Amino acid sequence: MPRRRKNSSQVTIDLVNSDDGEDECKNKRPRTSYKPAARTARNTKRAYSRGNAPTSKRRSNRIATSNRDKKNKDKLDTDIFELYVEDLWKHIDEEKKSAYAYFDSLWFNMYNSGHNKSNVLKWIKAKKVFSRQYVFVPIVCWGHWNLLVLCNFGETDSLGTDKGPRMLLLDSLKTTNPTRLRSAIKRFIVDIFKTEEREENEQFINKISLEFPEVPQQNGDECGIYVLYFIYCFLQNKRSGEDFRQLLDDSEGLENFRKGVHSFQENRKNEIAK
Repeated sequence: MPRRRKNSSQVTIDLVNSDDGEDECKNKRPRTSYKPAARTARNTKRAYSRGNAPTSKRRSNRIATSNRDKKNKDKLDTDIFELYVEDLWKHIDEEKKSAYAYFDSLWFNMYNSGHNKSNVLKWIKAKKVFSRQYVFVPIVCWGHWNLLVLCNFGETDSLGTDKGPRMLLLDSLKTTNPTRLRSAIKRFIVDIFKTEEREENEQFINKISLEFPEVPQQNGDECGIYVLYFIYCFLQNKRSGEDFRQLLDDSEGLENFRKGVHSFQENRKNEIAK
């Protein structure tokens, strides 16, 4: 399987500056032009004598810059995302490496857009989905990250049970209505079965449930960090990786993880600068 960054057909998605198209639907109000009043020496002296204007302006600029920097750190591009997942994978035991797998963060997007679809399915086949307990499928769509988890796809005899094939869609911003991905995910799974030349028909595949567990919800633009956090929790959890109830009350763990991602970004930036 070719590495993503060496493949010219795969382009990094920069979510820091991406636009999901929703702004195009908003009405554009014409800007009202006006002439600022001429500043006289007396006006200027009066303004500065109050002592607030220059200081307030500098403080506002510092706050705006701080908020912008935090926002940029929270928004991940696909390169940083991939590098961080690779780093996570280095620190798990061999048993999990054989039982778990993850897809490149661009594959679902490429498949869904029809770009290089046959190659994407070929690369997926090399991941041996049907011999894994969990397969992590990052989804970047409409400027938002979700995590699709394929569970126990090889246990087709146990369909309809917790040990059988099922799918989890973890979304840190449910107001975006994650159910709208249902049809795209179904096509994706049908084609994976066909590429693997499985005996199961489409009627069987339709019975594989797609669930939407309750997971921590984001407050800003950090959906990529949340997807990394969900993967991390699966990898670290010694019990069932599908129990997310403990995450809902672990805001400290999430915040520590976020700081770790920020630190990772800074280190990468410094390495590139050298």
